[in-house]
Amino acid sequence: MARRIKLYESRGKTSIYIDAEIKGTGDLQLSGQDVGEAPRKFYGDSDYEYWLTVSKEHKDDVLLLLLEKMYSGNSSVISEFKELLESGGIPCKFHSWA
Repeated sequence: MARRIKLYESRGKTSIYIDAEIKGTGDLQLSGQDVGEAPRKFYGDSDYEYWLTVSKEHKDDVLLLLLEKMYSGNSSVISEFKELLESGGIPCKFHSWA
């Protein structure tokens, strides 16, 4: 089952829409659409569509890269990541040893 989230939306002379989606195949896809003045000027059409796909085999690599970029050097990474997961309704288990 595909799942999609909106990452960016801007409306104006050139409207821009960007989404991220987990496709039915398991691939991660970011897709965008520019509508209006800029695509008409550069491409002679009212819209320009584009996408970037990461195969499902590399989604774990993406996850680790994002974690590194967002949290590297942060001693509160575990509690902050736990809060992020909980805010998105993503189950997780925290364990500690004292």
